[in-house]
Amino acid sequence: MAAASCPSTSCPSAPGPSTPGPVRTLDDLPPTPFHARLAAVAAGGPFCDGYILGIVGIALPSLVQDRHLSSGGIGLVGASALLGVLAGGTLGGVVADRLGRKPLFTLNIAAFVVLSLLQAACPDLATLVLLRFLLGVAVGADYPIATAYVTEFMPRAWRGPILSGLILSWWVGYTASYAVGYLLSLLGDDFWRAGLASSAVPALLLFLMRAGLPESPRWLAQQGRIEEARAVVRRHLRADLSLGQESQGALSVMQILRSRYRGPLLFVSAFWILQSAPGFAIHTLQAQLLTQYHVPGALLGSFILTGLTVLGILPVSLGLINRVGRRPLLMSTFAVSLAGLLLLGAAPAPAEWAVFLGFTLYSVAEAAGSGLQFVYPNELFPTAIRATAMGLACSFSRLGAAFGTFLLPVGYARFGMQAMMLVAASCMLLGLLISWRWAPETTGLRLDDTPRPPAHLAAGSLSDLPERTTR
Repeated sequence: MAAASCPSTSCPSAPGPSTPGPVRTLDDLPPTPFHARLAAVAAGGPFCDGYILGIVGIALPSLVQDRHLSSGGIGLVGASALLGVLAGGTLGGVVADRLGRKPLFTLNIAAFVVLSLLQAACPDLATLVLLRFLLGVAVGADYPIATAYVTEFMPRAWRGPILSGLILSWWVGYTASYAVGYLLSLLGDDFWRAGLASSAVPALLLFLMRAGLPESPRWLAQQGRIEEARAVVRRHLRADLSLGQESQGALSVMQILRSRYRGPLLFVSAFWILQSAPGFAIHTLQAQLLTQYHVPGALLGSFILTGLTVLGILPVSLGLINRVGRRPLLMSTFAVSLAGLLLLGAAPAPAEWAVFLGFTLYSVAEAAGSGLQFVYPNELFPTAIRATAMGLACSFSRLGAAFGTFLLPVGYARFGMQAMMLVAASCMLLGLLISWRWAPETTGLRLDDTPRPPAHLAAGSLSDLPERTTR
């Protein structure tokens, strides 16, 4: 399916739609200072998420040395937060669709602060795994809440770049965790406690920034609270719009899985799983992997490689996602990631330059493709089930990520690095094939136009999903 042409939405700073006449919907509002503030505040959540999930990667060598962890213990520490995200994504999505976006938008950040600090005092491995799991629950809840909140406020000219920008913020937080962890490692070998607890600092700042934000007007309108929704728009966006309920009403998780939205949910979950399963494992264990490849300065090398991910996601968040289109972007990033992993798996002991080139190609492309993880689920589902569907897709993807993070150290201990890199490459190939067959183009979509999928989508086919065009 070809990408839709969207000249008026090619970058975050693009002007509003060229259609003459008064602004009628939230999609067509011109960008305002409130939109910019909301984008900045919302980005704090993924920053903290990336920091929390990333700091364990650079703290692992210190933790392994201090606690003498086996490969299974390493896998448990790495995977525990991802299993928590699995539970938190579904829970947060359901709560956000039932009770609103606003309540958990600040409460789950308070959990970030408390649980981060408790890690510094954990007495044993079991306690650490439990705390990492609970942190994962809070992180997982933030994904559907924050992305639905941003989606429902943003004009369509900004929506794709801003949602992919949340992924950029995730990578910035992930990279910042490696920078902080590396600096803390210079103070001594036993730095893992301070490293894990350091995520409380950005979380506390975010908690203060999110206080006082309004409820989503789209969610209020969907609940029939039309006047409250219009009041939010008048006060914060300086516009007077006619808002109404969308045709799709609320659905439970089981109803979504049995409904015509099952097809889009399968597609989103599949590509997200195939990105995340090897992605989280490789990034979490980056220092360990470089050590296995006998690369000197593994901690510094892992920090550099993690920092290079910004080169992948930054152009996407600056407007490439609108210029290229969602579908071509997804397919091309799977292809480049495949090439990088094949380079790593081509020989039992690749040269040092091949190791860095392979990881660089993979990291940059995987980061660029991850920009679609928040975009597709928020554009393919209506307001009444948006957060729930996003949470389900997030949970499914983190199940794959948790298994990948747990199995990678066990796998390379038993089968070797070459075999594990080829397994990861097979995930990229499958993702490329799924994207080629089922990825729709949603560039320029108005949220009010989100269609009810035809009946055959329940079987998982997206081939007849209508093209999205700008208006």
